[in-house]
Amino acid sequence: MGTRTLSQHGVYVGKLTATPIRRRFFVSRWPCAVASAMLCGLSLLLPALTEAAQPQWQPVEQIARAAEAFLESRTGIYAGDTEVRANPPDARHRLPYCGTPLQGFLRSGTEIAARTIVGVRCSGQKPWKVYVPVDVVVTAAVLVARQTLIKGQVLTEDDITLEKRDVSRIRGGYLSDPRQVIGQRLKTQLIAGKTLKPGMFAADIAIKRGQSVTLTVNTGGFSITMLGTALMDGAVDQRIRVQNIKSGRVVEGIVRSREQVEILVSNSTEFFHAEPKVSPKVADTGFSNNDR
Repeated sequence: MGTRTLSQHGVYVGKLTATPIRRRFFVSRWPCAVASAMLCGLSLLLPALTEAAQPQWQPVEQIARAAEAFLESRTGIYAGDTEVRANPPDARHRLPYCGTPLQGFLRSGTEIAARTIVGVRCSGQKPWKVYVPVDVVVTAAVLVARQTLIKGQVLTEDDITLEKRDVSRIRGGYLSDPRQVIGQRLKTQLIAGKTLKPGMFAADIAIKRGQSVTLTVNTGGFSITMLGTALMDGAVDQRIRVQNIKSGRVVEGIVRSREQVEILVSNSTEFFHAEPKVSPKVADTGFSNNDR
């Protein structure tokens, strides 16, 4: 080999190092360029992906839940034997998806009842409102007929039973205490499983017309009694007309038992006067001076 000069060595070194340097620069920039392109593409696709994930129409189940939550907050219903059930709107009635929380409301003058119409409102970019029927279901133990009962039958403990029922739609009320019906007489036939209501019973006659009864009145801390005659039939706690046998006066009283009537008079001593004051001029007419 011949002797190489220093300048020749520099040329060789430049040739050997130039290409690797440029190659390293090119390789190091390639991944960055790819990453930049991917990030740019993702930034362009992100709005489209967000729109695709967001439904175009408002799910009817969310509308129903908003109506239920609103009525629960207004009635204080959260658990137990009372619940609210909303009927979702028809899915064919499409409403734009609301980007803000749905709001429930009641129309002016609306009262919460067994079925209440609740409004649901969207205040987003495309506002809308819809009305949803919501049922308030109240479950309670009520008395029902254990078997078919005939008209005029006097109820016993074996004739009735307690069952859980939806009482929010029972018209005419319902009964839950067996003591309220045992011994009561049915006004009409009652089929098995039927709910017992207050209006189904005829009052049990305790005193009959023409029956001799004990008339009592409480006054001044003591009680006065006298014999009388019932002028009409009456049940316990019912008001009837009676006649004092001794004085002949007719007044009203409250039936307290099958033999006792409590007199309703403002001045009890007048009613129980032993010898009613009757003037000779009207003695044969049956009228008293006290009645004039």
